[in-house]
Amino acid sequence: MKIGCFIAVVSVFLGLAAFSPAEARSHFMGKKGDRGEQEQGKSDAGLEPRMRIRPSGLVAVFPAEAACPDIASPFGSSTRYDGSRRPSDRYGGLHGGIDISLEEGTPLRAIAAGQVISAGTGGLARGIYLWLQHSPQETGLPFWVYSKYQHLRDIPELKAGETVTAGQIVGLSGKTGTVGRHYGPAGYPHLHLTTFAVSSDRYEVRGSSVVAPMSRIFDPVTLYVKGLRDVDEIERLSGDQKNVPVPYVAEDGSVHPAGAPVVWPVACRRR
Repeated sequence: MKIGCFIAVVSVFLGLAAFSPAEARSHFMGKKGDRGEQEQGKSDAGLEPRMRIRPSGLVAVFPAEAACPDIASPFGSSTRYDGSRRPSDRYGGLHGGIDISLEEGTPLRAIAAGQVISAGTGGLARGIYLWLQHSPQETGLPFWVYSKYQHLRDIPELKAGETVTAGQIVGLSGKTGTVGRHYGPAGYPHLHLTTFAVSSDRYEVRGSSVVAPMSRIFDPVTLYVKGLRDVDEIERLSGDQKNVPVPYVAEDGSVHPAGAPVVWPVACRRR
């Protein structure tokens, strides 16, 4: 009996050892609807530095000829779109993505070409979600990017393994996961977009989460910084360098400027 218990413990340890400590405590973890998901991110005090929220100060700048849905609550913000304070027991009260307020049913666009790796329904604060994986060749960035779209209205028809192009419609905005608690019975229709930088294409899907080695959460606006060599470089930018021009996709599906590898996750209306 003792030998059997010892073997079981060793097996669990070896399974966890395949991933970094950051992953075991990161936003990626948790199973659909379980207590771990509902309590994920309660505090960043014990998180490995790569997974702590670090406000970037980046500002998305849109072309004058386009009317684009702007960010209602930026990455690292301590407040929601309505100005209320975020719970201090989740990531130290800081926002782990960007929120864009949208009417339900607004088409959501792939920020870059990539591959669908997971989609489904999560619990409170997640709702219906979609995970995409983007290679360095597809984004022009020197790392793999994993993007998560949350609070979708419906489960996307896209299946794991399917490829998408930059600006392709990948789902519809909704309010799933927001009804109740702070937002009340009406919920809050919006897109919550989270992005992670990863050194390789290795990952595992665990319930509504994705686990990848040495993952680093970062401000999605970072995607549009030209010539970026690594995520840490963002902290060394200053002044006007923080104002980031954002390529976009028009309502007709055309990308501006043409050939841009990354675009805004919602179409912009030409003025």
